[in-house]
Amino acid sequence: MRGSVLCLAAGLFTLASMARAEGGSCRRVRAEINLSDGTIAGNFGLNGTAAFTRDGQGTPAPTAPATSSVFSGLLAITTARGTLTVRETGMFSSRADNPAGAVLVSWGDSPIGTGAFQEVTGDLFFAGRSVDGVLLVQVSGTLCRP
Repeated sequence: MRGSVLCLAAGLFTLASMARAEGGSCRRVRAEINLSDGTIAGNFGLNGTAAFTRDGQGTPAPTAPATSSVFSGLLAITTARGTLTVRETGMFSSRADNPAGAVLVSWGDSPIGTGAFQEVTGDLFFAGRSVDGVLLVQVSGTLCRP
């Protein structure tokens, strides 16, 4: 286990060094999407609206909860500084029989941007759960500017 952690740390250090060497500026992303009103608030200029358009679906594993779905589509984050669009792929479950409510896990890659987000690279990760009847999605990951 310790060797794995050291290898992971060395890999992260190498990636950060490569980004600096190439002149890039990478930052950790922390944001929250409120699916009830379609807003996003966070760092890296991610303050505005978020809209998802599903263009693909799959079959969940037979052991997944009956109310689960597998999806893929485009997530567009629109801000006053430009638009960032990522390919989001993941799994959602309404968990109708669970009082804790719905959950979502997914990732976003292949960013395309306009304005301040033009030529941005990186990956985003999404973890959502129901809070007081609202599905809130925590956004994390790393985005880099050239």
